[in-house]
Amino acid sequence: MLTENAQLDQQVLHNNKEIFSRIVEELEGAEFEILIATAWFTDDELFDIIKRKAIQNINISLIIADNQENLKLDFDELALLGVSVTRIKNVGYGMMNQKFCVIDKRVALHGSYNWSVNARKNNHESIIVTNHAETVANLITNFNDINQKASMPRAETVVPSPPELSTVELKIENHSAKEHAILEFTKVLDSMIAAEIGNFDRKMLRGQGYERSRFNNGDHQVLTKSLDTVYSVFINDIDVVDDKKRRLITKIDEQEVKSINTFEENLNLQLQTAEAASENETLNAKNTLISLRSESEKNKQEIQGLKTDKITFHEKEVAGIKERIRDAQRNFIAPKFKWYEFIPVVFANISLVTYLFIFYSSACYILLFAVEDSKAAKAAGLDSIPMEIFNPKALSLTFSKGVAGVIFILLFVSIPIFCALIKLFTKKQWIAVLMFIVGIGFIDVAIAYKVSAAIYETKFDGGYENEKWQMTMAFGDPNFYLVFLLGASGLIMLKFAFEKLISIFEERNPDIATLKNSLLIKQMDEDVKLQEEKILLIKANVYSIEAINIGLDAQYKITEARLEAIPNKLNLLREIKKTDLITGKQHIRDISTIYKSHVENDHLPISIDSLNDRINIFLEGWNDYLHEEYAVLKAIEKSREAFDTAVRWQNEKISSTQIDKRIKI
Repeated sequence: MLTENAQLDQQVLHNNKEIFSRIVEELEGAEFEILIATAWFTDDELFDIIKRKAIQNINISLIIADNQENLKLDFDELALLGVSVTRIKNVGYGMMNQKFCVIDKRVALHGSYNWSVNARKNNHESIIVTNHAETVANLITNFNDINQKASMPRAETVVPSPPELSTVELKIENHSAKEHAILEFTKVLDSMIAAEIGNFDRKMLRGQGYERSRFNNGDHQVLTKSLDTVYSVFINDIDVVDDKKRRLITKIDEQEVKSINTFEENLNLQLQTAEAASENETLNAKNTLISLRSESEKNKQEIQGLKTDKITFHEKEVAGIKERIRDAQRNFIAPKFKWYEFIPVVFANISLVTYLFIFYSSACYILLFAVEDSKAAKAAGLDSIPMEIFNPKALSLTFSKGVAGVIFILLFVSIPIFCALIKLFTKKQWIAVLMFIVGIGFIDVAIAYKVSAAIYETKFDGGYENEKWQMTMAFGDPNFYLVFLLGASGLIMLKFAFEKLISIFEERNPDIATLKNSLLIKQMDEDVKLQEEKILLIKANVYSIEAINIGLDAQYKITEARLEAIPNKLNLLREIKKTDLITGKQHIRDISTIYKSHVENDHLPISIDSLNDRINIFLEGWNDYLHEEYAVLKAIEKSREAFDTAVRWQNEKISSTQIDKRIKI
């Protein structure tokens, strides 16, 4: 819109090329809205621009007259692109006085210029291009008023046509080919008659409108007499002379043959299209049947594989496990005593305990008493007792020391043996391992060290060694390694022998045997549950595939039924088209006969659009003077008054039945 500070830009254009170029320029520059009101819109170049702007999402509204000329361009295509297209019937000649365009609510183009090829190339036209705010606002109001009147029952809004039916079933329901051919034939005859008897000099009639408007200074009150004159001339032109009658009858006969041939060709084309569609549908249905059958067979093979392989395998596993459970429950008894193991193990344990007792008794004697006894024997002048690791006299010599000697031997022997047999006193594995390492790694090493030191000191006292004992000498003394290995090997062998003896008695323990058997049965029960869960999952998969197959079978039957019905539907369509052809030809011939009768008897039906067309041209000349003589707003006001007068004149003619009966309203 023009603001208070905006500069007024207003031009009057008389050259048709300049007018066309300016319209194109303003349309191309549109940013959000285009409003167009024009009686004739046949200029394909302007149409392409409108279509392009619609694709750019510009809001476009178009008002045109509902006449034959405006059927040359496909306004349905614009409607599909979102353009609001409104056609005005019957009272359309009133709207024809308003040939204007408003772009982006900022600039208006208004004058005598129709958006037609004839206006661009032949006519003498003029328009005003202005950004005057009040003028732009008034034209927008005028446009909205026309649109509001267009919503009355006598107006219709263009909507996109529904898509064509494609399948054989829908083609059978569509019988509009015959009605369309008859309607088109009637329209052609009406147009032909109107062109033959309603032809007039448009330029001269427009000039008459201009002169009448100039003579009366555009006074709308005298317009009714001018319209009566236009009407009288129109009625005189309807009266057909013999020469026109002959031409019309010949043209009607020619159009009859042409329409029948076109109708027959259209029906044949529809049949060919339907037959091709039927073939494609048959092929698609057959391919669908093959695909459905293949998928169904594949699923059946998968089901068979699951049942015969996986389910059978797991069921056999379950049966085998249950059989082992029954055997374990039925045949459980206490295991037999294994004498062949027991006697050697007992002998080994007794021998090892005796060995360790004697070995550690000798070691005990050497550690506690051997050094003192050797010194005492030397003082008494006697031979010293020999230092031997296995000394058979060690026990007797130790016992001779009294009760204390016996206690020392028992404690000395029991400690390493206790470490070897620690598993008898605890079930914790880490304690058993730790105590066994302590018995061998510390106690046995300590005993070996002390024994080797005692033997060396005895030899030193006897003069057999020259150097006093030192700790590091143990690593080079054979007695140290001998004592360690003999003690450690005995302890290790006693450990394994004793564990074997315990296991023999545990196997004979009925509580332990029962516990083991119960644990075994429990584990097998869990295995059975696991296998049964696998079977349930596989069965669920089988049920799922079977459900899919049920759906596939249903689709197969439906497709099969459709395939069987296609030939019948196509035959039915052929019969319908055959009947349409016969009845359609007859209707066209009957209509031709009726029109020829009207021609011969001077009862030609003339559309009221032909009368409106003449009045439109007359009013165009009338408004040419108004826009030439007055300012834009004044010209618009007087044009509206002329329009209202023309509407009242026509309504009075129709309501008072003064209009010729040959005019079809």
